[in-house]
Amino acid sequence: MADMMMRWRWLAWGLWVVVLLSGCSSTQDEVKEKFSAEQLYREGVKAVKAGSFSLAIEKFQDVDRQHPFSPLATPSQLNLIYAHYRKENYEESVSAAERFIRLHPRHKNVPYAYYMRGLSFYQRISDAYRDQQRSRDALVAFREVVSRFPDSDYAWEAKRMINVCKDRMAEQEMVIARYYLDLEQYIAANNRFQRVLQDADLNTTVYVEEALFSLVLTSLRLGLREEARNHSAVLGHNFPEGAFYKKAIAMVEKGEDISRWELASLRQGVKEGSFLSRFVKGLAPAMLPGGDM
Repeated sequence: MADMMMRWRWLAWGLWVVVLLSGCSSTQDEVKEKFSAEQLYREGVKAVKAGSFSLAIEKFQDVDRQHPFSPLATPSQLNLIYAHYRKENYEESVSAAERFIRLHPRHKNVPYAYYMRGLSFYQRISDAYRDQQRSRDALVAFREVVSRFPDSDYAWEAKRMINVCKDRMAEQEMVIARYYLDLEQYIAANNRFQRVLQDADLNTTVYVEEALFSLVLTSLRLGLREEARNHSAVLGHNFPEGAFYKKAIAMVEKGEDISRWELASLRQGVKEGSFLSRFVKGLAPAMLPGGDM
């Protein structure tokens, strides 16, 4: 009998604990849900302005999840793109942009989502020694902004970034070409330098001058003096005042050579104006407290 009473006491105590925990959980949910969409959105905007992007992501996600039918759900989705981007969560920023595009294809701010998608693609490019596919992904994304929304505020920015992507792709090609040149594999190097001149996406970049000079150099090293002369003439026609052309003339007409140190010095002059000196911060959407976006 005593054992049975003890069991009933333990059972009653256990039920009381379950009820208590259930009540706490319910209370926590109520506390979490008592915040209005307006409160959460304002906190998200405040967090972005303070540079607290993790907190901003949390608040905008809360608006989107807890108040999906609020007028602030859509601007919260838009601001998530930017918050993830500034947090350097580029994969998440791409996903957020693509979700916004899918859910709101006719929204007035959908050009922004397309633009930030391209910018996130661009920021995933780590360095010039990696595969060019991410550069091409960014290029395609920015071209989509220009073609779909030519009159939007982001078309001009997208055009600028198209040129930045082209510079990056050209540099990636030049890195490989320089590598072959340093190894004295002149045919392979020649082919790579030719790509910079023949590819429509690359032949307007800052690396064209160096590519032309390098073709003069590789042609001379391969004993193709007439080809070297032709490349030198093209170089002089396009860059008559450049240091590369002056050196090319000395090599073709006077038989001078060029040391690796001198070549590196000339290359540095070209790279100063490249995309490496540019910093892409990203554009913030208009985060109005009332959600008028």
